Amino acid sequence: MMRKLLFFLLFINVFSLTAQDHCASDKENLREQHSDSEFDEGIQLLNALSAEFEFDQSSASVRDGFKEVTIPVVVHVLYREEENNISYEQIQSQIDVLNRDFNAENGDLDKIPEVFRALATSAQIRFRLADKDQYGNFTKGVTRTLTTVENIGTENLYHQSTRGGRDPWPQVHYMNVWVCELEGNTLGFAILPGSKMSERDGIVMSPRAFGTLGTAKEPYNLGRTFVHEVGHYLGLRHLWGSDDESCSSTDYISDTPTQLKENFGCKPFPTYSCLGQPNGDMFMNYMDYGNDSCMYLFTQRQVDLMHLVMKTNRSALFHSEGFTGIVAERNLSELKIYPNPSEGIFHVEFGEQTPSKIELVNMLGDVVYSYSPTSKIELINVPELPPGIYSLITPSQINQIVIR
Repeated sequence: MMRKLLFFLLFINVFSLTAQDHCASDKENLREQHSDSEFDEGIQLLNALSAEFEFDQSSASVRDGFKEVTIPVVVHVLYREEENNISYEQIQSQIDVLNRDFNAENGDLDKIPEVFRALATSAQIRFRLADKDQYGNFTKGVTRTLTTVENIGTENLYHQSTRGGRDPWPQVHYMNVWVCELEGNTLGFAILPGSKMSERDGIVMSPRAFGTLGTAKEPYNLGRTFVHEVGHYLGLRHLWGSDDESCSSTDYISDTPTQLKENFGCKPFPTYSCLGQPNGDMFMNYMDYGNDSCMYLFTQRQVDLMHLVMKTNRSALFHSEGFTGIVAERNLSELKIYPNPSEGIFHVEFGEQTPSKIELVNMLGDVVYSYSPTSKIELINVPELPPGIYSLITPSQINQIVIR
């Protein structure tokens, strides 16, 4: 009997630990507050702003003058294994979901219980992969870095190029997203928009919960786990407030019911966790922990708070030049080689059209490697080649690479 009791307690403890890891935003923000006093001060000011918003039920001042904004996004892909070098198509699938769900254009709004349905509203926020980088060059808004660091997102090295990660683009003008390995069951986290910006500002996501294809795995393969994290990036908290499992905690939002703790999976309606809530938990809200297939809305007051944060702590995004909307035809046809220099193992990423053939030519004009690509990203593995400068030739381009 004692052995069964000990096993049961161990199971409950393990389940609790893994459940808490679904979104690591609370943990990572506390970690940052403890290590950065200026960021901690900025979070206290954000809390004060949110508390003032919670008790001021007039939303007119927040909504007045808010015009639809487009946030430029840069996605930094960090990978140890080739399978996690996610495709451009997978990245774009996530951006598509973000635009749909943030603007209440999702086709499953009718699944919201009728008592909550009228609260669903558009945030008037759009997202686009950046088409101009911080130096004024045209870009596809994606960087790729081969790293040797295991669980680099959890190790807090993802934002440092010198330690195996990738430096962010200017965080006041771009939403930086790192897609990389995270330890255990963690799916992602976001750094909150305090009035003092953290050097880690941005969002970190596991490849298994990003986008709708490729490495995305059920039940987090519909892109909505990332919608949750972008909610944090724009100042929203979990519906249950803090992790103290108390019905007195707050998410600073007056039109979401008080909630004791997170809801996993797909709950039946109604599901109750706190007394005095006639309609139970709003478990289908993006800021809960439901499966992607069972999250459908942001409420009006959640949108109002995001607008307030956009007009204060993230106001520079209104003036970003990271997305121009200009299609740079020459850039779309260019290929990318990374890493370059390399030790003979590198990726070639093609533009809109995959060439019929690529050749690697040495300084003497000899073709030392030839290949017919079958995908838009190819891994070239030629470590046997001597160090030197080579030309990678396609029917339309010549690019230099260095093997050391």
